[in-house]
Amino acid sequence: MQNSSLNRYTRGWYFVLPGLIAMLLIVAFPLAIAFRFSLHDVFLYDFGNQWFVGLENYLYAINDPLFINSVRVTAIFTVANTLGCLVVGLLVAFLLSGKKIRFKAGWMALFLMPFVMTPVIVGITWRLFMWEPDFGVINQVLGFFGVAGPYWLTDRSTALFATALTNAWHLTPMAILVLYAALTTIPDETYEAARVDGAGPFQTLWHVVLPMIRAHILFVSIIIMTSAFREFDMVFTMTGGGPGRSTTVMSILAYNRGIANQDMGMANTIAFTMFMIMAVVAWLYIKVYKVNKEASS
Repeated sequence: MQNSSLNRYTRGWYFVLPGLIAMLLIVAFPLAIAFRFSLHDVFLYDFGNQWFVGLENYLYAINDPLFINSVRVTAIFTVANTLGCLVVGLLVAFLLSGKKIRFKAGWMALFLMPFVMTPVIVGITWRLFMWEPDFGVINQVLGFFGVAGPYWLTDRSTALFATALTNAWHLTPMAILVLYAALTTIPDETYEAARVDGAGPFQTLWHVVLPMIRAHILFVSIIIMTSAFREFDMVFTMTGGGPGRSTTVMSILAYNRGIANQDMGMANTIAFTMFMIMAVVAWLYIKVYKVNKEASS
């Protein structure tokens, strides 16, 4: 009996080990190298000469105004993306889950189209066709109502908003897909009971639907948050981190330090700091998820 249990245990490891080894090679090994470089003075074209400096790079980053600014910009960018994607994604998913909506497959395919585009293509497309100050779609629409549109991507007061909105447009389909799948698991009797009690659509959404899909909301929010937190391609193609570092997120600052300034030690310090921040956020999300799961059971 013990041998049978042991064989069943070891047999499970045969399935786990390939993925575990791949994760170690793809994630853990580069992460260890990045942490090692963050403790050294390393320059891009001179990897042979490395000087151990301990936590000096981290102390320098904490006192660097550019690093503090990048943390602030990244936080605003991430929170705006997460909230925007969840709100719009939930509303669209709730509307699509209605019984009276026709051609649901077509609507779903239409809403999922932005997600299949690469961030670089999205950034270039929105920069040239949507946010362009003279001929862009957004300023043309504003001009139709007599409003003079700003220079979205070259104005410090609007550049971060424009990049965050563009990235949210790209990530919202993920929220729509996950939340729509969650809504389809709610029995029709639940909606009927809410309707009998006199609840309107938004009352049903707030008081009935949201508590039932809380776990799905937590899941998709952490996926969107991590994706927005490490975003580089789209922001770089749209603004390059400008104007005046108003869109310099942490990933762009790490790129500037490592490529433009050739300081790979500081670049890896910023990158590893990003990893630690998201690790803490993910841990908090898991704790909240467990508390909610225990409370609902």
